[in-house]
Amino acid sequence: MQLIQTGKYSRVHFDSELDHFIKTFQPKAFDKLRYLLRIRPYPGLNFALVASRLKALGIATPTITEARPYRLVTENIHGVPLRQLILGSTDLQEQYLDALVAFDREGIHCRGLHTGNFLVRDGCLFAIDLDAYKAPRWWRYPRREYLDCLSRSLEGDEAFLFSRLLERLELDENYRSKR
Repeated sequence: MQLIQTGKYSRVHFDSELDHFIKTFQPKAFDKLRYLLRIRPYPGLNFALVASRLKALGIATPTITEARPYRLVTENIHGVPLRQLILGSTDLQEQYLDALVAFDREGIHCRGLHTGNFLVRDGCLFAIDLDAYKAPRWWRYPRREYLDCLSRSLEGDEAFLFSRLLERLELDENYRSKR
């Protein structure tokens, strides 16, 4: 098994025999308490919950082989990061914007919706790192926060995507309705 990534609260390994990624979570004590009190879903189970919601919206996600509170195993997508392809493909730009509009409409929030957190396989977009997504349960997350995070993520060569998203949502640059 090969260590692929070490984050502040998680580690990702790749099992080449099974062609699976294994992500284990080591949350801080405060988050463990929130999981225990059911304020937030456990990260491995949250991934499965969000994957189910995204599939219902027509957004592809990794195939889950195991989802436990602090452990997640997914099949390898064998995809290319969207970031590498998006500038040269209007079709991928449209798929990405369609996904962002769906997230906005459904109140699904994530601070990491940048093009590095999506993979492309056979022309199809896959959302990854779903454990960080927040799907509304009791209330919707603030739209402004969602859009502010996106505006920071889509900078430089990708900034035009944020402008196009605002057009699709019929919002001005201050996030006010144009209607």
